[in-house]
Amino acid sequence: MRTQNLNTNGRDSSKTARVLIVMLGPCFGCICTIAWAQQATFMVEQSFDTDPGWEGLRNRLLPPRPPVVKQHFGYARTNLAGGRGAGEIGGTIQRSSTRAWYAKSIAEVTLNDRLTATGQFAVTRADSSSGMMFGWFNETSRGWRTPNSLAFRIDGNGAKYWMFYEYGTRNWRTGGGGAFEGDRYQTTETPPFRADGTVHRWSLSYDPRLKEQPGVLTFQVDDRRYTQEVAPEHKADEATFNRFGIWNVQIGGESLDVFFDDLVVNGERESFDADPQWMGAGNEVEFTERVIRPLHDFGYSGTNHACGKPGEVGGIIFRDERPAFYAGACVPLTLDDELQASGRLAFLQAGSDSGICLGWFNASAKREKNTPEHEDRQRSYVAVMIEGPSRVGHYFRPAYSTATGAGGAPMSDPTSGKERPLIRPDGKVHRWSLAYSPRAANGRGQIAITLDGERHTLDLAQGERASGATFDRFGLFNIQAGGHHVEIYLDDLKYTSASK
Repeated sequence: MRTQNLNTNGRDSSKTARVLIVMLGPCFGCICTIAWAQQATFMVEQSFDTDPGWEGLRNRLLPPRPPVVKQHFGYARTNLAGGRGAGEIGGTIQRSSTRAWYAKSIAEVTLNDRLTATGQFAVTRADSSSGMMFGWFNETSRGWRTPNSLAFRIDGNGAKYWMFYEYGTRNWRTGGGGAFEGDRYQTTETPPFRADGTVHRWSLSYDPRLKEQPGVLTFQVDDRRYTQEVAPEHKADEATFNRFGIWNVQIGGESLDVFFDDLVVNGERESFDADPQWMGAGNEVEFTERVIRPLHDFGYSGTNHACGKPGEVGGIIFRDERPAFYAGACVPLTLDDELQASGRLAFLQAGSDSGICLGWFNASAKREKNTPEHEDRQRSYVAVMIEGPSRVGHYFRPAYSTATGAGGAPMSDPTSGKERPLIRPDGKVHRWSLAYSPRAANGRGQIAITLDGERHTLDLAQGERASGATFDRFGLFNIQAGGHHVEIYLDDLKYTSASK
C-alpha cells in the first residue's frame, strides 16, 4: 500500500483529494479458483475543501426569470366567505417550498384526541398548480405532505379546484383521500369546484377510537361526505398539533385567493368580527423562488450542512423522467470488483414522491436514458436509494441494476422481511456506508449498507452478476420518475475507483 496526493482526475493536488492505492498481488494466489479477476483499485478521499470539478449533467437548471412568490394572507375586513358580518381570514396564498402560515395557537393535541372543526369558505381565484392547507398542524411542521398535521387541502387547477383531506405523523407517515369519487381526480366523473366565490360549508373530524383500533378521519363539504382510516401503526407513530389555521402547500407553484369564516374548532367559536390576533410566519412576504419543479440545482456548494469544513456537494434534486447527475469520474469498475464508499450526509428537505441515488453508475447509460423508470429501468449502477412511499417517507436502501436492467431496491429485506432504515428530512447529520462484495452470497454478490451503524444487505439474484455492469462515475444521480424534490448534502466521502 502507498499513499499519494491526487485529485479526482489523477493530477497532483495538495488538498482536493487523497488516494490510497491497493494492489492485489501474488498474496491472493490462494483464491485462484475464483472465476473472476479483480483489478487494482484505490480509495478516493474527497473532503470538498475546494471545488472537485466533477461532471454535471442537467444539474443546474436555473430559469432565466425565476418566479416571484407573493404571500398576502391573514385577517381581512372583507365578507367573501359568507359570514354574518365583515371580518374573516384568508387572502392570497402561493405554493412554495418556503413555508408560510397564519394560525391560532392551541393547547397541544395528538392523534389520541377527538378533534372537530366546522366552518365555511369561498375560493375567488385559483391559478393552475396552486394549493393551500387548512386545519391542525405544529409550529415545526414543514414540507409537502406535512408531518404533524390533520387538515383538508384545496388544489387549484385554473379557475377550478379539487379538495383532499389528509394527515401526517411526526415521522412523515401520511394518509388521506380526495373529495371526489374514484382514485384520481384526473379521471373522476365528480365535477370540480368552481373558483367563482361560491360559499361552501365544510366539517373535518377525527375519532381516535381505542388504541388498538384504527382512527377515523371524516371530511364533509356541502353534501359530500368521505371517511378514511388512520392505521394503528400511524397512530402509534404519533403526531402533535399546537396550531390551527392556514398554511401553504410547500412545493413550487402558483397562487389562489381563499377566505374562511364562522369557524368552530373543538367547540370554540371564531366569528372574526374583530382581528383575532392570530400568529403568522411568512404570510406577508415577496421573494424570488428557486425550488421549481423539475429544475435541479445541485453540485459543489460552499455550505456546511454535513458538518465537515465549509465545502460539500449536493442541493436540490427532483425525481424527473429526464437524466441528471453530478459525479466524479473513475476508471471503469464492474460487478467483479470489491466496492466501498462512506461519508456523512445531511438530509434537509423532501416531499412525498421524491428521491435520490448515491453510488456508482455508468455515465453513458445515464445520459442516453430519456424514458421513465416504469418503461425501462436505468442500467448499470450500485447505489443507495433514498426513496419511499408517502406512508413512510424515505427508506435508505441498497439498490442495483445490471447492464440488462435486472436488479432492484426492495423496501424490506427479501429474506427477513425487515424494513430498511428510515431517514428523515430533518437536517440531522448521518454516517453512512455502501459496500459491494462479489464473493458474498456464495459468489452471487451482495450489497451492504449502513446508516448510523444499522446494517442491511441485499443479495444479487442468481446469474445477475454474470450479466455484467460497468461503472465509470461515483456521485449523485436522479431517479427517473416524475415526482418532487429532495435537498441533500454530502461531505468527507471515500469511494472505490480503479487504477489505470
